[in-house]
Amino acid sequence: MGSSVVSCIHHLKLADEYAKDFVRANPGTRGSAIFANYSLKLNWILRDVVTYPHFDDEVREGMRKEIASDAFSYDSLTEKIALLNPDQREELDGLLDDILRGKTIEVIIK
Repeated sequence: MGSSVVSCIHHLKLADEYAKDFVRANPGTRGSAIFANYSLKLNWILRDVVTYPHFDDEVREGMRKEIASDAFSYDSLTEKIALLNPDQREELDGLLDDILRGKTIEVIIK
């Protein structure tokens, strides 16, 4: 699954989380009603993407996993990476390449 699709799903999920947060923080307001409606629309988009019949099962399953994941973990990782020095970032980049090629973390650490 392409990184653009993953990024799109990630940002849709973030938008939904922020819309829901607005609703929780401002109950009973006109803004709350508007953002609750936006949340429904964002969830419709996510459901529609996953059920699109021209994606194969593997792509749809990857999308489902991304949708089920924690939307804020991506930003948390980005913040932590920014704290690494250049050598640490380079090492992490190599480790991530190994993971993406199918190596398990246990194999990488040995």
